[in-house]
Amino acid sequence: MLRIDISIFSGRPDPSWIIMDESEARSLLSDVADAAEEAVGIPGAGYDGLGYREVVVSAVSDDEPWPDSLPRSFALGTLGARDPGRSAELARRVVEGMTRHADTRLAEHEQTPLDDDLRDLVLGEIDAFQAEPPAWTRSPELSAYPLRTTAQEAAPTATCYIEFGQFNPGFWNTPQVQPHNNCYNYARNIRTDTFAQPGRAHGAQTGTMACPNVTQAALADGFVRRFQCLPDSEKPRWLTALVVWPGRDYHWYRFHNGNFWGHKPGQTAARDYDNSGVRITNPETCNRGGYRDFCGYFYAGRSVVIR
Repeated sequence: MLRIDISIFSGRPDPSWIIMDESEARSLLSDVADAAEEAVGIPGAGYDGLGYREVVVSAVSDDEPWPDSLPRSFALGTLGARDPGRSAELARRVVEGMTRHADTRLAEHEQTPLDDDLRDLVLGEIDAFQAEPPAWTRSPELSAYPLRTTAQEAAPTATCYIEFGQFNPGFWNTPQVQPHNNCYNYARNIRTDTFAQPGRAHGAQTGTMACPNVTQAALADGFVRRFQCLPDSEKPRWLTALVVWPGRDYHWYRFHNGNFWGHKPGQTAARDYDNSGVRITNPETCNRGGYRDFCGYFYAGRSVVIR
């Protein structure tokens, strides 16, 4: 048996499934082994920003028959391969069979069902991966959202005070923490090891990836809009920002001492730079790939509970 994980999302769980059919697994491993030197990469060693990153193939058990030329976990469709084009071809082969494994239930399937729409999305992202440079590493045309006060963000009668936390990526970037905590954990600055989801702790989680829906889910957890000042009893009070990949996913940032923003895309490492490798001083204008909708700024105080 083989486990497949597509590294693509930041907030939602990544698409994952198990290939139970032994002949299918043997055929895939054999073909990958034949192209191992050109097509295989180390998981996490390629592109690691927002958007599609790679397809990871892993052994499910310690006695799985395995080609000597392949590690027990490897990446396809990755910029870490010597021949990214050949690597993408093999990744497409894996993803094209995604929907056949929808009945092998994993916890991730509750929020990320293996349907035709998701398969077509990933295949399209793999095609974009083969562009030079990959499409999602280029700065997209973003919606024009200047720093603003909206009808839902009434200006305060007094200055709002917040805390400016230090940037501590080492806390998040360990094998015990990194795979189990996402951008929402990072924004709230609390480790839950549950890949926390907006609204889940209060029965208000949404499956609609749009600014109003994800915003309402976060407000149910206790986040408040910018300009809704929090008292000292809510210390530490973090300034956060929310963006959305329309219809697909969401992503959060947190403001740090030094006037820059940190974030943690999904299971990848926490960092302070955007898809172009530039330190983030404004989440509205940084390179966010497909996360083109800027939803607004929010405060997260001590009473915010996430799960």
